[in-house]
This record gives sequence, C-alpha cells and structure tokens, in this order.
Amino acid sequence: MLVAHLAAALALFHVPAVVDALHAHEASALERTGALLVLLTVFASLLRALWSEFRKRGCMLCLHEDGLLEVLPATGEGGSVWRVAPDSVVVLGWAVWFRPVALDGAAPCCDGVIRVPAMMLLARNLHARDWRLFRIWLRHKAGRPVADAPVLA
Repeated sequence: MLVAHLAAALALFHVPAVVDALHAHEASALERTGALLVLLTVFASLLRALWSEFRKRGCMLCLHEDGLLEVLPATGEGGSVWRVAPDSVVVLGWAVWFRPVALDGAAPCCDGVIRVPAMMLLARNLHARDWRLFRIWLRHKAGRPVADAPVLA
C-alpha cells in the first residue's frame, strides 16, 4: 500500500504538466494550485489508507464452519456477523479481497465507525499459519449460501 502511493507520487513527477507547474517561474497561480492539489490528494489518500490499516489492527476475525465471519473490535464487545458476498473473493498468495455483507442488514463495519464496502487483507495482517487457514476458508467455506441467511440479489 505504501509502495503503491509512493509510486503514484513519483509517477506524478514524470507528468510534464505537474513538473512544469511546480518548477517553472512562468506558471500561473492556477497551474501551481492544480499541481499542489494533485499532490495533496495523493498524500491524503496515503493517510487514509494508513489509517484504515491501523484500524484493522484492532479487529479480530472469527471464522465459522458455516461460512460466516464474525468481526470483533479490539474491545471484544459489540462485534458483527458478516457473510462473504458470493463471487466477490479474490485470493492471491500475498493478499485477499472480499465484499462483506452484514446479516443484520446494516453496513458492515469493523469498529462501529468505519464502514467496510470491501475488505483487503495482506499476508502480514495475520500470522503465517492463520493466513493459510484464512485463504483456505475463503476458497471453500465463504460465499456459500447459509440456510438462515437472507438471500442476496
């Protein structure tokens, strides 16, 4: 994540319009403002991504045999039960993506504050043994219909 944002910032320095607006003395105030706004947007995106990673640290995932995923905040109380949306799972060796769906109809959230439309977990978010088991669970248990769960369209 940090590498992707760093690459985006470095790529902007190869865009002639941004470089010229930042370094040329004849650049107008509007051009300089636009270039700074682009760089600030990348920086704000980096801060938001780092904050999201920091907030995920406090969450604990409990995987159920029936394909349900229980998410508990760091306090251990007020968790929510999710179901992984069918056909939303992407499993790679270093990362997984999935779209959680809360069973109670509310928007899925990790700590009661942050809404989670999709979740990405990296291998370094979990211990090596847990990472392997989580990927197996995602491939074989998650996203399957649950008898008591509401059917999603």
